[in-house]
Amino acid sequence: MGANKSKKTKLRGGSKHSEEQLGEYQAKFKILFENVCSGVAIYEARNDGEDFIFVDFNPAAEQIEHIKKEELIGKSVTEVFPGVKQFGLFDVFKRVYKTGTPEYHPISVYKDERIAGWRENHVYRLPSGQIVAVYDDVSTRKRTELVARMTDQCFRAIADYTYDWEVWIGPPGRVLWTNPAAQRVTGYSIKEIMAMSDYPSSIIYEQDRDRIERAFHSALKGSTGNDVQFRIVRKDGRVIWAEMSWQPIYDDSGGSLGHRESIRDITARKEAEEALEKAKVKK
Repeated sequence: MGANKSKKTKLRGGSKHSEEQLGEYQAKFKILFENVCSGVAIYEARNDGEDFIFVDFNPAAEQIEHIKKEELIGKSVTEVFPGVKQFGLFDVFKRVYKTGTPEYHPISVYKDERIAGWRENHVYRLPSGQIVAVYDDVSTRKRTELVARMTDQCFRAIADYTYDWEVWIGPPGRVLWTNPAAQRVTGYSIKEIMAMSDYPSSIIYEQDRDRIERAFHSALKGSTGNDVQFRIVRKDGRVIWAEMSWQPIYDDSGGSLGHRESIRDITARKEAEEALEKAKVKK
């Protein structure tokens, strides 16, 4: 009798302990659910996974979707977010509900008549059978990436197809970038130009070298120059005339990024000028 009483007391004590643990777990979950930065939506499956009804929606999700929890609880996800099937997330819900295997729905654009944006989702099935979607609005990040990509594409379109030879020289004096016109003007490939440790001296005609080296060092100190003429010795040994302008480059905070050189082949112009001078002399 005494043993049975003792056993019942232990069972009641164990039950109380389990209830305390459950209460503590629920309190922690509530804190996490209400304060996590990601959106969290919990759904109840209906008709064996043919539809999903909102049962909870955290504050972060309210902020992301610009809708209050009270407006969607008890409603179908397709009613509140009519673009969910086209978005591809509805099929993820169905698979996760059937298999219990978590799935990642990669960054995609969600849109309907009310909202639009880039979303990234992770979907899980709870032991209760409910479906949880943990997701983030990555629209700002994607817009930044797209702007950066477009900026880079615009830069490449302008720089790579500019007829003049464009060179970006870093503060230490090494070539950081050059456009394809480098090979047309000098005969050297982009790779060869960028590997030159003594640029520009190695490609400057000897009689012009001291003058251009002084201009180069002046450019490294932040000067600006226009229409400086000099001769280049091409890779094939042919000497051509060139004209160069340069200007300093700075970052948003005013720090030096080096300078940019714009160089054009003026050999045809110089030859025409020489021919004109000779014609005048003959007269």
